[in-house]
Amino acid sequence: MTMTSTPATGDRRAIRQALADWRAEGRVAAGSVARPWAGTEPEAADWHRWLDHALLALGPVLLCAGVIVFFAFNWQDLHKFAKFGVLAAAISLLAGFALVRPGGDMAGRAALGGAQALAGVLLAVIGQTYQTGADAWQLFALWALLAVPWALAARVAPHWWLVIVIGNVALLRYLSVRLGVGGMFELLFDARHARTTTLLLLGAVLFQLALWAWLCAHAAAFGFRGQTGARILAAMACFHAGFVGLSALFANRPDLSAFGLAALALLALGWWFRQRAFDIVVLSLASLTGIVLVVAAVGRLLLEGKADFGAFLLLGLLTVGMAAGAAAWLMQAYRAQAVELS
Repeated sequence: MTMTSTPATGDRRAIRQALADWRAEGRVAAGSVARPWAGTEPEAADWHRWLDHALLALGPVLLCAGVIVFFAFNWQDLHKFAKFGVLAAAISLLAGFALVRPGGDMAGRAALGGAQALAGVLLAVIGQTYQTGADAWQLFALWALLAVPWALAARVAPHWWLVIVIGNVALLRYLSVRLGVGGMFELLFDARHARTTTLLLLGAVLFQLALWAWLCAHAAAFGFRGQTGARILAAMACFHAGFVGLSALFANRPDLSAFGLAALALLALGWWFRQRAFDIVVLSLASLTGIVLVVAAVGRLLLEGKADFGAFLLLGLLTVGMAAGAAAWLMQAYRAQAVELS
């Protein structure tokens, strides 16, 4: 049995895992493994490409950091129109640089990312200068909207990641305003609002995840591709599901319906990322969140009204057993996926 996958067309880790499994099962000879294994080793060109991408990503980040520090240090000395002019000039230069670069050029896309970030800085400067009284959620919401054209122009996934993060920050802040809470952290950790908030956020993130999957299938040319965008949203979904489940368990009167919704969301994530869009990272996050909820539920039952040493021992054994079972299942799923890809 031979394998002809290359680093450019296959997942190196999946190929190596499949080769190791086949060798352990005796399906391939030791001498037959060396050649395909060597094909998975990164070459000098791969390292050069990775370094180019890393430096291109670092460039806009340092540029935006420099602009922010410049304004922080010279805020009192700059006229308001000078502030606007500096930012507008920086955005125009970045956009102009991207315009003259060839289509699909990484440097041009990095420049668009810098312009995307500076658009938010410009909004913040306008709000700080004129003190319009607008809430922070409006700033982030408008920034998310302004970030969309830059992402459409760049047509790469990282620009959409920024849209996802900014949009969810705007949503979180909006809910804090609607519920009459002072700040986002108080919104999350205040028992009066935690369950309502996290249920709304969980529903919103699951909708975004479904939308991202649809866009990846039908609009990949606009940059909706790769696993990172789905991982960001899935990580948010796991966090919110865990928060819903824990807040439902440890309320004065446990809310089984909210706990059930959290468990259902985790099961849906597990099914989707196992059967339809395999991702071992998301499966690991969902498994971890599920273990936390199960251990918390059992702990609530065992320790309610008493503190028994045997109950703590049982919880420890339960945690170890579930972690071992989850690890075995994840390894089996990963190996099965590697065989399918090969």
